[in-house]
Amino acid sequence: MATQLTQLKGTSYYIPGAVNTGVIVEGKDCLLIDTGLDRQAGKQILRCLEEEGLTPKVIINTHSHADHYGGNAIICKQTGAKVFASSLEKAVIENPYLEPFYLFSAAPVKDLSTRFLMAQPSPVHGVLEAGVFDSDGFHVEIIHLPGHSPEQIGVVSGDGVCFTADAYFAPSILDKYGLPYCADITSALQTLNTLWQSDYDLYLPCHGEPEVKATETILKNVGVIERALEQILVILCDGGRTREEVLAAFMIQNNRELNPVQYVLNHGAITACLSHLHLISKVGYHFQDGKMLWEKTTGQTCSPFG
Repeated sequence: MATQLTQLKGTSYYIPGAVNTGVIVEGKDCLLIDTGLDRQAGKQILRCLEEEGLTPKVIINTHSHADHYGGNAIICKQTGAKVFASSLEKAVIENPYLEPFYLFSAAPVKDLSTRFLMAQPSPVHGVLEAGVFDSDGFHVEIIHLPGHSPEQIGVVSGDGVCFTADAYFAPSILDKYGLPYCADITSALQTLNTLWQSDYDLYLPCHGEPEVKATETILKNVGVIERALEQILVILCDGGRTREEVLAAFMIQNNRELNPVQYVLNHGAITACLSHLHLISKVGYHFQDGKMLWEKTTGQTCSPFG
């Protein structure tokens, strides 16, 4: 299917795809927001821009998951575009092995050395912080959207379009996959609340459609997380369980199948849920027989609502 540059508002555009690529135009130059999964995605972006007579000068990577920077290398090689990302995400973009490494907590098994987790490395020419970003004639606002990834950022164009990265997902994605991967549930909920209260002119997630008001979609994402937290609390009513046991019970109850990639992503999301529940004092843990066992704290009921 051919990629097509689609206008959002003013000089703010996007290229729809498995991962939406934001495009901000200044004359014949453009700034890209994320570049897709791999070399092929990068080539499709370049072809689309060439048809419009546009040359990418700047790439902003919202975070360091492979499907958001996989096209960097080919785009940079062919155009000399400069790449910018937040400091922690920069480390992974320049050293892609870190993604399967941290997801597996050690040297990853071969099945995790896949393009879905480990993109081609890309140089990052500058570090992003919250506030005004000004480079090569482009002026945008960088906003912190941590949660899905530790230092995920969003981009707000001068037209008031908020490119929200993976801070939230389309309802169709939630229906298909259930609980999305999340590195930090506490931060993710705070980010969702921030976006819910915001008042930008237009919102575009990387996995979803543009919306003038994203409040309902955001609330659905909050609901998916809250239901997962409630479900984990019920799972822990039977006594202490390891993370593996919590994950297994959660996947079985939600009728989800696992493969190596889905295993590490779901294991990470469940761990983030346990960390959040521990932070708000709803669960604790102890060690017994060589196991780290998670349990509900004293006084917590076994109702699905805690």
